[in-house]
Amino acid sequence: AQGSDANGYEVFVKYLPHTSEEHEVADFFSQFGEILGGVRLIRNPTTGQCKGAGFVTFAHEHARQAALAKDGIKFGGRHLSITVAKTGTFGVRATEQAFGTHTPAMLRETINALVKPDPNGTYVDGTFGRGGHTRGILAALGPNGRLHAFDMDPEAIKEAKKLEAEDSRFTIHHAPFGCMDTVLKPLGVTCSGVFLDLGISSPQFDDESRGFRPEQDGPLDLRFDVTQGVPASEFLARVDRDELVRILHEYGETADPVAARRIADAVCLAVAEDRLPSTTKAFAALVAAAKGKEYQAMHPAKLTFQALRIHLNQEFDEMRRGMRAAAEVMIDGGRLGVLTWKHSECAILVDFHRHFEVVQPTQPLLKWMRSNHPEKENALPTVWGLTMDDAQRPSEREMRDNSRSRSAILHVLRKVDAGRRLADVERAAYPLLGWAPPPDAPKPPPVTFKYEAAITGRDEHRKEKKEKKEKKE
Repeated sequence: AQGSDANGYEVFVKYLPHTSEEHEVADFFSQFGEILGGVRLIRNPTTGQCKGAGFVTFAHEHARQAALAKDGIKFGGRHLSITVAKTGTFGVRATEQAFGTHTPAMLRETINALVKPDPNGTYVDGTFGRGGHTRGILAALGPNGRLHAFDMDPEAIKEAKKLEAEDSRFTIHHAPFGCMDTVLKPLGVTCSGVFLDLGISSPQFDDESRGFRPEQDGPLDLRFDVTQGVPASEFLARVDRDELVRILHEYGETADPVAARRIADAVCLAVAEDRLPSTTKAFAALVAAAKGKEYQAMHPAKLTFQALRIHLNQEFDEMRRGMRAAAEVMIDGGRLGVLTWKHSECAILVDFHRHFEVVQPTQPLLKWMRSNHPEKENALPTVWGLTMDDAQRPSEREMRDNSRSRSAILHVLRKVDAGRRLADVERAAYPLLGWAPPPDAPKPPPVTFKYEAAITGRDEHRKEKKEKKEKKE
């Protein structure tokens, strides 16, 4: 059964009164034995009230068995269901994070990979959010360490300004992380490491005024920065049907193109009849009616909200820009840590790494070139490249304490200044083998968000390049 002496022995409790509080449940279950950590109740994200279920972790197996033997016991006028907590995908049944809080995922692993090798280096947190990882990095830095952070959300910037006033080692930039090179290069900043926590922060997700959750009722906005661009409701009112189908399929309903098309049909009909909802719950109901039954344990409109959010905030383009910008500002041996949450993000990261991957001595194509065309190997360009560590996942304890961490994967890329890229080996070897050349690495998408910090930095960078060119001439 699930459980160990190190992590405790957990039970899942159902039919709790909705007025239940953690301390009340803990007091009740302590009659069976020592409780490890606090009771974790599943709460309604809108009201914060107990949803009638939760988890209790005992320090010893005999205490759990004593609780299981009392299945059906009365508490607060209700008969409780007490069962062994089931294991999930990664070997543990995750519990619910407290409503409205933000717990940084895989913080220890991030610190160990990025900061521990050089505590007095300069670092970038590309996604400040509410400062969880930022504060953790600052705590791990030495007195001469420095940290620059980026964010688009005005609420995040307000929080970051407070931290900036408290800690002279920290600087916040109100700009997307994809333009960190144009912001930092004019300042003469190079980095030992860059961290990117992709997607949406918990406080943003829980804020009904931002419209990120189909279960909540608020304006259909979906922007990280409400001062930039247009809200989702305006975008949907004018988007072309075929483009909407593409967005929904590419960023949301990736496994169900028919659902993407039917949802787009419903939206376009609603626009034509001047009845397109401008609030989240009403729009979610429209999507659910168009999509029909959802086989996964989630709201039928969840993937539509995700797709629109990714498109409006240019999340995937920003990820591509950010990884390339990070490589530009990192020193030799610099480390890029990327926390992904979706398979699509992992795919973008792997694709980026493939284009700049440092060739390994055991690579079959390199060995063939060395044996048959050594002169071609000697002619390979020496440029910066990237190596990749093994991906890391959250520990069992973290997933139990912070349910939202269960999908997180930490990827670490390391920069090598004087390396040879596998892609260059392929370009040299393929014609010798009579094969078509591999595609070139795509250029990062252009920055379209307009932020003063990014514009000023870009202008300064251009001025610096112009002055260097004039000196050479």
